[in-house]
Amino acid sequence: MEDRIGDRMEVNKTGSIVTVSFPEEEVIITAQNIEDKFGHFSAEIYVHAVLPYNGRQVSTQLDHSRTDLLDISDKNRLVSTLEDQTSNYPSRFYWGDTINRASDEIIDKYRQGEPEVVMGGLDNHTTRIYALRPLFVEGVASIIWARGGSAKSYFGLLSCVAIDKGLSVMGLKARKGVALYLDWEETHDVFKQRLAAVHRGLGLPLESGIIYKRMSGSLQQNLQNVSRIVMKHNVTFMVVDSVGAALGGNGVDANVVGDYFDAGNELGITWVSIDHANRAGETTGNWAIHGSAYKYNRARQVFEVKKVQENDSGYMEMVLYHRKTNDSGIQSPRGFSVAFKSEDHYVPEEEDFEKRLVSVTFESLALGNADNELLKGLGIAEICHELIKTHGPTRISQLAESVGIIKDVEGLTEDTIENSVNNYNQLTIGIDNETVSETPAARPIAAEQEEVDEQWLIE
Repeated sequence: MEDRIGDRMEVNKTGSIVTVSFPEEEVIITAQNIEDKFGHFSAEIYVHAVLPYNGRQVSTQLDHSRTDLLDISDKNRLVSTLEDQTSNYPSRFYWGDTINRASDEIIDKYRQGEPEVVMGGLDNHTTRIYALRPLFVEGVASIIWARGGSAKSYFGLLSCVAIDKGLSVMGLKARKGVALYLDWEETHDVFKQRLAAVHRGLGLPLESGIIYKRMSGSLQQNLQNVSRIVMKHNVTFMVVDSVGAALGGNGVDANVVGDYFDAGNELGITWVSIDHANRAGETTGNWAIHGSAYKYNRARQVFEVKKVQENDSGYMEMVLYHRKTNDSGIQSPRGFSVAFKSEDHYVPEEEDFEKRLVSVTFESLALGNADNELLKGLGIAEICHELIKTHGPTRISQLAESVGIIKDVEGLTEDTIENSVNNYNQLTIGIDNETVSETPAARPIAAEQEEVDEQWLIE
């Protein structure tokens, strides 16, 4: 028997939620909390249709029930319920056809995953875009990790603000979208205070479109709810703060880590995980991402944050190191300064004053002027490059002295500097054999990349 419903049908999957829309009938069927096992395909089915109400056309929920879409009697029960609900419109709805078609599409969409693609011609240039260029590639998972107190959460918050407002800040350019912040660490009140402080630091009005949710349990366990949020608000960018709690298990277990990344990737959006450093670093000095190396392997981009801050100081210098990429070359480190401004606030209940955060200000920091501690992790040639970018062409003898101080190496020779520079294509030794400068191509290439990036492309 031919279908008696319209030909138009739209099928979408967001995370673990599948929706089937019939525009001509003004019907939307949503499947959530899907279980596909043991020959059954069970889901919570929501059926909405546009119906007249008080002189207006309103989307009305007709049914919400758990239904086995592979069981004929179960589907017939659903059809019967819907027919009863719309008995006043006998010629408008054909629920048997609608439910059968929707069931087939839901099952197929849920099971198929990403569709296969015939590659065809390979001569066309393939491009990808940034959500926040040149850091976060759209549609993939990134990690920012650091030791405690390194302002990594603030950087995640700053990224959300940039996305929300479509800002350019500190050489970072955001593609305007909807940002979601999933918080396992703090409360709504703390987040709101920090968000307001970042807004003040950027000179922005105290209004935000960022979506915030306090979390508990693993990301995998919350996938259904997060999928609903992403779908409802058209979320394009997500921050998970932080990975340890969001894993919901031992971070050394590859299966636990795999479930975490599978859940995040299923949402189909750009997402950034805030993670901590390993505890072993406190005694060994060898800092790394906490937990399994599988975590590092599953992320497409990995960034490390290091900071220097004097005790009781509201000023911090930090550097963002690009440790891993799957799409392009490793980027040069980026330096930032962060200034926290607090004011005394009288608390009547305590009859005393307390410090309250007022503003957080981020600024770009030339690494050649940064604290030596932030440069120690770089190679000799990289340190030379940062010094030259900041101070201009520099004599080899001066570089040997400066790098020696930074690396805590006594008697660093000019020969060592010369050998390092000769193997580093962004630096050149002049004809005097005494002065090092950036290669002539370094700046034009950067300018060319900036032009390409304006189109949100990655080479």
